This record gives sequence, C-alpha cells and structure tokens, in this order.
Amino acid sequence: MYKVLDEDSIKDYVDKTREIRSLVLQDSQSINELDVNEIGDGNLNFVYILKSKEKSIILKQAVPYLRCVGVEYPLSRIRMTFEIEALKTQKELCPSLVPDIFYSSHDMSLVVMQNLDKHKILRTEMINRVIFPLLSEHISTFLADTLFYTSDFYMDSDKKKEDVKKFINVELCKITEDFIFTHPYEENDTNEYNPKLDFKHVKKFREDTEVKAGVLEMKYKFMTNTQALLHGDLHSGSIMLNQKETYVIDPEFAFYGPIGFDVGIYLANLIMNYFSLASDEKEYGNYVLGMIKETWEKFGQKFKNNMIENEKQKKSLQFDYPNGLHDLEYFTDKFIKEIFEDTIGFASCEMLRRTVGLAKVADIAEIEDLERRARVERRVLESASLLIKSKSKIQNIDEIINMIKKQS
Repeated sequence: MYKVLDEDSIKDYVDKTREIRSLVLQDSQSINELDVNEIGDGNLNFVYILKSKEKSIILKQAVPYLRCVGVEYPLSRIRMTFEIEALKTQKELCPSLVPDIFYSSHDMSLVVMQNLDKHKILRTEMINRVIFPLLSEHISTFLADTLFYTSDFYMDSDKKKEDVKKFINVELCKITEDFIFTHPYEENDTNEYNPKLDFKHVKKFREDTEVKAGVLEMKYKFMTNTQALLHGDLHSGSIMLNQKETYVIDPEFAFYGPIGFDVGIYLANLIMNYFSLASDEKEYGNYVLGMIKETWEKFGQKFKNNMIENEKQKKSLQFDYPNGLHDLEYFTDKFIKEIFEDTIGFASCEMLRRTVGLAKVADIAEIEDLERRARVERRVLESASLLIKSKSKIQNIDEIINMIKKQS
C-alpha cells in the first residue's frame, strides 16, 4: 500500500524490504547505522541518499502532487511507472550512459538506483565553466541509440504500437503542452519575469504571428508524432557526469514523440548557457558553441549509421529499397534534415518558455545583476524568435551558430 516516505519513515521501509536493505547494509548491521538525507531539488519528486559506512544508493519517490508547487497541484504517481520503464529501456540500449537500477516498486512509486556520488550535474558544472571533452560523444550516442532503436526503423511494428500505448504519459505531456507551448504566449499566472526585462520584448514575440504559428506547429507535432521513445525532459539538469563518464537521469516525462524534441531541448540549454556568459569568457563560449555543433553532427552521423547497419543486418526495417543502400542513404539524409528542422523549432520553444515561463534555467536566473540578466534574456528571446521563423530555411548547424554569435 502506498504511503509518502520521509527521512524518518524510510528506515522502517528499508528494514522491511530485504531487496533494498541488502544493497546498503549487511545482515549483522542495524538499520540505525543507515543515514538518510533528502537531496532532491527538482520540480516533481523527492530524492534521498541512503548511506552506510560501506555503501550508498539513491531512492526516488513520486508523491501525488507537483513538488515545486505543493499539494494544491495534484499529480498522479503514475509518472514513476513511466520513469522506471524508460530507465529500463534506456539502460538496455545505452548501458554505459544510464545509472544502474537496483529495485523498483510501482505500488510505492519509487525506484532505487546507483548513487552517482562521483558525478556532478551538468548545469551546475557549466555555470562553473567546467569543460567535459567526452560530453558531446556521449550525449550524441544516447540520442542516436535511444531514438533510433525505439523507432519504426528498427522495432517490430506490433511491438512499437504496444510501446506507444504503454507510454501514453497523459499528465506530464499536458505539463509540457501547457508550460512550453501555451502559457508563455498568453497572460497566465504561472509566467514569471525578471522585473528588469522590459515587457515590450515579451509582447513583441507574443504578437508575432510567425512565431506563434511556429510554436503551434511544434505543439501539434509534439502531440501527434510518435516517432520514438523520448526522454522528454533532456535539459542540462538531467545529466550527471565527470571527466570520464556521463549519465542521463530523470526520464519521468518519457513518451513516444517527435525525435527532434529531445535533441532540441538539449541544444537549447547549451545555447542559453552560451548567452549567459560574460564578455570575458570567450574561451568557454567557443567550447559551448563547439559542443552544439559537435553534438548535432555526431548525432546525425550516428543515427544514419544505425539506419545503414540495421539494413545490412536485415533486422526489422519496414521498407523496401530497390536500389539498396543508395536509396536508404538518400532517404536517411532527407529524414535527418527533417529532424534538424524540428530540432530548431523545439529548441526555440524551450528558449522562449525558459525566459518568461514558470521554470527558469539557473545559468541565467542566477545572474545577480538584473540589468545584465535582462540583456541576456532579450538575446534569448530575439534568437529564439528568429530561429523558429527561419527553421525551414536553415541548412546546417553552422548557420545556427553564426546566428547565435551575432546575437551575443
């Protein structure tokens, strides 16, 4: 039977759940030797570190409301079921890029997993201007493999349709539809503004028919296009890493949607970090721009390689190609170009909502000088508006980087 756990009641729960107890305590040890600390700072769930002298693990539990708002915003616990199933799928596809899952309970809406105590959150490290040479390699692999191997290009048609049904994540998709694609473009109580950001800049994109039409197009694709199993919230706070390893966490927003969504959300967070940099941080800025370029190019190449290798192995590709790999390569290049356009559109929506919507990025929100922060926010709004209006005309990632540099 479900109950909300806290730092006090977790010990009793662990003591009665042998599968968890054995992960951190030896049989001879008392439960009183277990330290429990709440460490979560996310919007949805509670996260605890359970630690003995020898071992430590993470316990994450969903509560029946939105954590960042409180009990007045009810939210079904089923989101943890989606997270558990997504973690299992992603772990199978990218074993070195997803933390180990030790135990899960749908009844208690919780998962117990590897404690990444030798890793740090990417967003925090980027704010601290830390360079990670392997990040683009790792994230492009995660994107290419999780998105290709859960698509119709690889999966059996019947299995894919069953998975789409299994991952109908109604409530969290509705949160995305509201907070990324709807509320920022209207007067809504959830929107938040820097007091130094002149409202005329918000009004400008809200009254721009091309921008709003572009956002509506992306919202429609988000709601209707079941291309692959998405992480659904792949920002820089959903990645933990060190100089050798990268782990993607927190896929509670997982559902079957458009491939460009995950890619776009991630790249948007890199772009916003770039805009947050001070004028004397050009070296780090070049590194961030390089990551944007490298991530997209490596993702595209790896996705294409997956397509070609799959055809060579005669797996479960659903299409015939009379002229063999030549036709497949032509189709794949065309398909990746479509993903690129969607990536630009979804990145633009993420940038707009992070500036005027409910959830900000710390890269910008923690700039103490509100006048400087407002200047950064204006550049984000202007760049996002320009990108979404130009997405069908942009041919490659270098054009995006040049547009970003002109705005900085």
